Amino acid sequence: MALALSAPAQAIKIGQQAPEAAGVVLQGPQGTKLSALKGKVVVLDFWASWCGPCIESMPQIDAIHGRLRKQGYGERFEVLSVSIDQEVDRAQRFLKLHPVSYPVIVDPIGIATRFFDLWRLPATFIITPSGEIDQIYYGFGDSFAGDIESRVLALLGASR
Repeated sequence: MALALSAPAQAIKIGQQAPEAAGVVLQGPQGTKLSALKGKVVVLDFWASWCGPCIESMPQIDAIHGRLRKQGYGERFEVLSVSIDQEVDRAQRFLKLHPVSYPVIVDPIGIATRFFDLWRLPATFIITPSGEIDQIYYGFGDSFAGDIESRVLALLGASR
């Protein structure tokens, strides 16, 4: 059965099951994809090598990742980063300039871009352990990192 990639995307909403996000693994274990992280709170972050605000947001997400792992949440929390670059080598070059500590995949054919109905970057989704979308952020602002960390910690506390 083929995917109908030309069909219009449905607007993604808080409370719905998150679609799959998969692609070429640049960093992290082979087979890294969103569905493999079910049971964890996931910060799913979409970016591109040409996105200026992504350069600002990614280090902040990496800092959240590091703090929460140091606090002992490594078994129940993960960040999954998805580059929407069509050329894998562009995403690889970007990561060499702007390294992060979490898993990174590239979606060169844009399947996850369609599934997640992306219209602005960065686009960051907080996913519950059951796979539902808890929050959606488009773009980047001053309260971005603090709000993400607070929401993730609340979900981690609720899922004990």
